[in-house]
Amino acid sequence: MEDFIFRGFLSSSLLLSLYVVFRVAHTFWLKPRSQEKRLRKQGIRGTSYKLLNGDMKEFARSSKEARSRPIAVNQEIAPRVLPFFYKMVQIYGKVSLCWMGTRPSLLLADPELVRLVLTDTSGHIVKQPRNALVGLLYLGVSTLEGDKWAKRRRLMTPAFHVERLRGMIPAFSACCCDLVQRWKKLAGPQGSCELDVASEFNILASDVIARAAFGSSYEEGKEIFDLQKDQVILALEAFYSIYFPGLRFIPSKKNKKRYSIDREIKAALRNIIHKKERAMQNGDSGDADLLGLLLQGRDDADNDMKIEDVIEECKLFFFAGQETTANLLTWTLIVLSIHPVWQEKAREEVLQICGKRTPDIDSIKQLRIVSTSFVHALIYYVL
Repeated sequence: MEDFIFRGFLSSSLLLSLYVVFRVAHTFWLKPRSQEKRLRKQGIRGTSYKLLNGDMKEFARSSKEARSRPIAVNQEIAPRVLPFFYKMVQIYGKVSLCWMGTRPSLLLADPELVRLVLTDTSGHIVKQPRNALVGLLYLGVSTLEGDKWAKRRRLMTPAFHVERLRGMIPAFSACCCDLVQRWKKLAGPQGSCELDVASEFNILASDVIARAAFGSSYEEGKEIFDLQKDQVILALEAFYSIYFPGLRFIPSKKNKKRYSIDREIKAALRNIIHKKERAMQNGDSGDADLLGLLLQGRDDADNDMKIEDVIEECKLFFFAGQETTANLLTWTLIVLSIHPVWQEKAREEVLQICGKRTPDIDSIKQLRIVSTSFVHALIYYVL
């Protein structure tokens, strides 16, 4: 009897070992090689699959090398910002194959193909599953598919309608006035000073989002932004590393820090959400901002949003909204510094239309040169 049990255990162990070996071989070699062959047959050129890492080492190396040199003041920023992808386009063309670990990735540099992907409604183009450790940075609507994505978009879209944005103008103006006053103090009696506008615009964007989108204070917003900056560094490390299933559960020093930051961010957001809920219950604050709409939508009968979903949307908006806004403002100033004639024209336009008054929605609509400057920054430095 004992011999029979032992043989059964041995056979089961052997089968389990063979299964594990096959799964590992399939995940890290057989499947990637098969995918590569199919893509090659379709005429797609690119790099060959490298075991485990793919092109991640080269991706990290080229980024580090590009950032070790001073950036040129011109419109050629792709070799600096995305050196690996820039090189891929130069070598393999506007549709090329590279490897993010074991996953094949198609790099599209053809505007028509990019538009096709972004406007696809067939459901054939889906979001790739992400590294769970990278996902700690944010999830939200950016990771949803199908009906869930459509419902969440419908819920959030009204927050960006013109009438709602018009109501946020006073909050925008207050944030900008605070920035101008701070710069005046830094300039002092001499009337000039040197400062890092990128960090200043990060502060401005943080303030705007905290006040206008969440009805919160700058101090509360700053706490979340500072925590997210730390999480970005850890997320990039995870992105460039090999991810094995279950790796997120290993209590390493880095993982402990990742989850600790995530808990702090969620706790800060819960505090903002609870304040908003109490204000809405007391009639002190309606659904004018993004958070109000999310909380209203959560209570709708046909919506399956939970408080955790609201938190994830807040994480996403805090992170993506601050980064993109600050970058646009920074690069617009760079464009104007390269073209001082247009800088002077933009300044004259503001003084002519607004004078010493705080800009409102009607005067902002008349700022043609300023608007064009933003558009050119978006064209030159696809942000």
